[in-house]
Amino acid sequence: MTLLEIVQLRDKLRDELSTVEKFLEIARARGASNGVPPPPPMRNGAPHIEPNQRKLPIDGADAPYGNVSEIIRQGIALCGNTYTINDVEKALTQLGKPLTKLQISSTLTRFANKTKEILVEKKGLGNKPTIYKKHDMSEYK
Repeated sequence: MTLLEIVQLRDKLRDELSTVEKFLEIARARGASNGVPPPPPMRNGAPHIEPNQRKLPIDGADAPYGNVSEIIRQGIALCGNTYTINDVEKALTQLGKPLTKLQISSTLTRFANKTKEILVEKKGLGNKPTIYKKHDMSEYK
């Protein structure tokens, strides 16, 4: 399906929805609710969504602050000396603590750039993930 066809389909559905909304208004005006709840308020042609409905359920998002970082540290500990986001994701799945790639990626980036807990061995490009490296602890002795 081309982009033009998708846009045309969207516009057609929007017109049909507008027609249905008009029929519902007419039916409600005549007192024929029959137990049908009123529609959600509309903004710019789209239903209004309350702020608490926008949140997507993400594992670990409701955990205490810093918990995701600790979980990812556990995953890193199971990885070899060099690893990618995919390796950490597999390790976390084995631990029974799966997280989204977005959570893992942002945490690994923070560990590498801000806290310097890990090193970037090779920066990723396109579909090639960044390769991270654990610090050589003998340097710190």
